[in-house]
Amino acid sequence: MKKIVMLVLFLLGVGGAGAGYYLFVMKPEREALEAANLAELERLKPKIQPQEPKVEQADPEPEPITDYYVNPAKLAVRTSPSEQGFIESFVYRGDKLHILEKQQGWGRVTPYYVYEEGGEEVAEWVKMDQLLEVAPTITREERLEAVSQYVEKSDDFKDFFDIFTKTADQLLKEGTCTPEDFDELGGWVRSNRFEGRDVYFVYCGGLKQEDKIYLDVQTGELSYP
Repeated sequence: MKKIVMLVLFLLGVGGAGAGYYLFVMKPEREALEAANLAELERLKPKIQPQEPKVEQADPEPEPITDYYVNPAKLAVRTSPSEQGFIESFVYRGDKLHILEKQQGWGRVTPYYVYEEGGEEVAEWVKMDQLLEVAPTITREERLEAVSQYVEKSDDFKDFFDIFTKTADQLLKEGTCTPEDFDELGGWVRSNRFEGRDVYFVYCGGLKQEDKIYLDVQTGELSYP
C-alpha cells in the first residue's frame, strides 16, 4: 500500500512539473512565436493606400477675346457708345485695341474718367463691327490707300497726290510721324517761306518749330528747321 501511495505521489509530481514547464516555458515561447509570425505576415502584406474618388473636371471656359484689330483705314474713337458721341481721336487699320467692355455693339477702349469734379464719367468707345479678331493682312495697295486718306486734306492734294502719299508712308514706316500727326493739320500744308518752290510741311511729334518737316514736291527732298 505504501508503494502505491508513493507511486501516485510521484506521478502527481511529474504531472505538476510538466504542467509548470508548459505554463511557464512552452506556452510563452509558443505565444511569442505566434506573435512574431503575425508581425512578419503584417509586414509582408501589400500596403494599399486609400484613393480619393476621382472627380470629373469640367472643361475650362475659353478665355474671352479682348484684343481686336482695326479693319477700316480710319476709325473714329468716341466719348460715348453712340454715333452722336464726340470724336476724341482716330485709330487706323491694323491698330491693336484692348476692349475693356462691350455694350450694344460698342467696345470701350479706355478706363472711365471725369473731366471735372462732380462731372459725368466718360470713356472712349469704338464700333465693334469695325474690328477683327486677327490682324488684317494689308497689301501695298491697301496701305497706300489708307495713307492717302491720312493726307487727303493736304493743300493741292490732287496735284501732288503721289508724292504726298509716298512721303507720308515713308515717314510713318520710319516712326518719324504717326497718322495723328497728319490728322492734326489735315495733311501737308503749303509753305510761303520758299519763293519759287513748291514746298509743303507737316508737324510730327508736336507743334513746335523743331517738329516741322518740309517737303519739296519737285525733288522729293525732306528738310528740317
